[in-house]
Amino acid sequence: MRRFLRTFRKASEGERARASAFLLVGISSGALGYLAVLHLDSSALFDTLSWYETWIVVASGLGGMLALFLSGDGMGQAGLMGALRGVAGAIWLTFIGSLIGGTMGLPFYGTMFGPFIVTVTRMGAPILALLWVFNLIGVHWLMGIYQRERDTIFEHHRITTILDDAESLSRRMRGRFV
Repeated sequence: MRRFLRTFRKASEGERARASAFLLVGISSGALGYLAVLHLDSSALFDTLSWYETWIVVASGLGGMLALFLSGDGMGQAGLMGALRGVAGAIWLTFIGSLIGGTMGLPFYGTMFGPFIVTVTRMGAPILALLWVFNLIGVHWLMGIYQRERDTIFEHHRITTILDDAESLSRRMRGRFV
């Protein structure tokens, strides 16, 4: 056990930010799935959720997390082009997340009605749409921390490649072959 604890690597700030982004999307997608269940079955608020309704909530959360994973580098890039890619990634995350969650919830009809139910739920309560936008801004910010950390991995290689010319080699080897 001690050996495992000594070799256990702590997560970096970027990895923690990425995990937080996935957790944020999973929880908010699950909450949106819960609200969709309440919209379809209003008695679920006062009664316990059935196994199927619980599966819809879990599938919604998993669908959102899978959509964030599939968005790749769409979220978290810096600059104006990064903001535009973030908007495209947010649209991707919303549509594909509802598509995946709907498919897992009800294989054929859920694929068709998943994005429709999400759209109707957000149009019925604009505060949910506003909360979802703020959620996506937070995800973009968290993924930006991860992207900046990941880009620093390649910075050292880029700097050494620029400095690697004929003169630098002679300067580094000066006096070693005497």
